[in-house]
Amino acid sequence: MGYGEAGSTSGESGMVEASPPPRTYGVLLLVLAGSLLANSLAGPLFRGLVTYPVSETVTNQLLGLELVTVFIVVPWATLAGVAGVRGARASPLFGFAPSAYAAYMLVQYILGPEYDHYSVVVLGQLLLFVLAAGLMIWSWTLSAYTPVPSRDRRGSRRHGLILFALGAFVTLRYAGAIGGSFTGAGIGDEFAGERTFYWSIFLLDLGIVVPCTVAAGCALVSGAGAGGRALYAVIGWFALVPPSVTAMAVVMVVKDDPHASVPTTLLLGAASVVFGWFAWHTFRRLLRPTGSLVPAGHDS
Repeated sequence: MGYGEAGSTSGESGMVEASPPPRTYGVLLLVLAGSLLANSLAGPLFRGLVTYPVSETVTNQLLGLELVTVFIVVPWATLAGVAGVRGARASPLFGFAPSAYAAYMLVQYILGPEYDHYSVVVLGQLLLFVLAAGLMIWSWTLSAYTPVPSRDRRGSRRHGLILFALGAFVTLRYAGAIGGSFTGAGIGDEFAGERTFYWSIFLLDLGIVVPCTVAAGCALVSGAGAGGRALYAVIGWFALVPPSVTAMAVVMVVKDDPHASVPTTLLLGAASVVFGWFAWHTFRRLLRPTGSLVPAGHDS
């Protein structure tokens, strides 16, 4: 199954004409990549110029997070930015994931440490959050003008069911929290000293990620026009964020953190491999000659 008619997006109501993104979009993705790299280089992973008033456990988690940021997210955002500058039409589909990842993580960077004083670091991360969130929204808007590989009804339903499974996977991680809500149970020792870290993740996962994943699944199952674009948005996020959680768990195990769990680490690692494979299987369709990482006007 290939693309819809040349010069138009398939599966969108109204048949929107395909067009390359503005050059500014690609430039801002490169700015995001550079800013994320600078944020990590200044943190505890490298220079240690920026320290966070958090426990050793959360510091270990931040180390794992920054490893994924430096070696996966920054290169992804850079490649998407270069493609955008060159006028590649699919760059918004690739650019959504690192933008969403950055916005998701920066909420935790800003709120988690519970600063008792004003900080230029927080101000800088706030500006970076605005950039990431803006690019996430812009990526979604621009993707309406991107040719998306067409799928038959059966394929769309199958991918929709996979998204439902991803939403269930995230929800099940909070099964204890949901059950504990009716008994008043504590949130556990791991985040007892950094409750805002825990509740910010709780809000992001159950209040945004799961509903958006389910909505994308519904769009695919029902055959709605935006379902194809939503698939790339959701799968891109799952290709980046779960590996960062896995890296957090690995660092905790390596550093003999008292809250480390080898079984949990192995489970997260296996899930990240599955998500990564699914993301590659999904995104590689955009890398074909007719696909839109080829700059507009250079299609074969």
